[in-house]
Amino acid sequence: MVAGHSQEPQAQAGQPRGYELLASTFKRRTGIDLAAYKERQMIRRLTSYLKRVDAPDFAALALRIARDDEALAHLKDYITINVSEFFRNPDRYAVLESDILPELIRKFGALRVWSAGCSIGAEPYSLAILLEELDPQGAHRVLGTDVDTGALEEARAGVFAADKLREVSPERLERHFTQTGVGLWQVSQRVRDRVRFRVHDLLRDPYPVGQHLILCRNVVIYFVDEAKEEVFHKLAGALVEGGYLMVGSTESIFRPERYGLQSAGSFIYRKVGGGAAGVGKFTSLPKGDAASADAGGRGSFGAFRAKV
Repeated sequence: MVAGHSQEPQAQAGQPRGYELLASTFKRRTGIDLAAYKERQMIRRLTSYLKRVDAPDFAALALRIARDDEALAHLKDYITINVSEFFRNPDRYAVLESDILPELIRKFGALRVWSAGCSIGAEPYSLAILLEELDPQGAHRVLGTDVDTGALEEARAGVFAADKLREVSPERLERHFTQTGVGLWQVSQRVRDRVRFRVHDLLRDPYPVGQHLILCRNVVIYFVDEAKEEVFHKLAGALVEGGYLMVGSTESIFRPERYGLQSAGSFIYRKVGGGAAGVGKFTSLPKGDAASADAGGRGSFGAFRAKV
């Protein structure tokens, strides 16, 4: 426990007083290491948070989250941004629908698709809808992972407010959703059956291997360069040769050949060589929902995101 401000670690140059104490307390209690993120952006964001929760300084907030589980959960929710909607950036999904997914289906048959940092599930369900429409008899599977157990609970339920469905056409809405209340829609059972969810930490956990398509969009935007490089290396290793990685609009991969990737379009990369070095061993999902794998609510470098 933090006894008081006298235990504050030595501040680094340019850091506000108490920030190091807050970062160390947050890491000890959640496993999330704020050092993996760009410090200037994180400090600016947390400074705004102080005003929101009426905390006088970072040291006071550190003391609060050390003693109060609810305050800790609130801060974690603030840091693990959950912004998600179906078919966000429709032009990217158009490329997936017209080019990439048909190519992968022709080449590999049943596909393994991974949505890394999936938040409340709009992205993996969007992918599952495309697969259902392109190849309804195919045994395609989508894995959605995130560090936020609360977001994953919402994802499994598959119920979304209308504002998350703005890019869903009327035809798709009628075919793949059922209205469950005023302004609420649930993804069809057939689509939900294609998707499994699991807690996963992008820098601490082993990666699922043999993936044909990985979407990791707007997840590493605030990472320091070393953390980005590690994630890109592991994502490339998780792909089969000929598989594709799609990243966010501000996350172009510099010199993708370092990871055995080559550019295949805007923010899309194709695996052209190299093995799965560094991805670790990933236990396959059990049949049915993976809720049992999500216990513990581990923290992650993959938490701070402006999710798709």
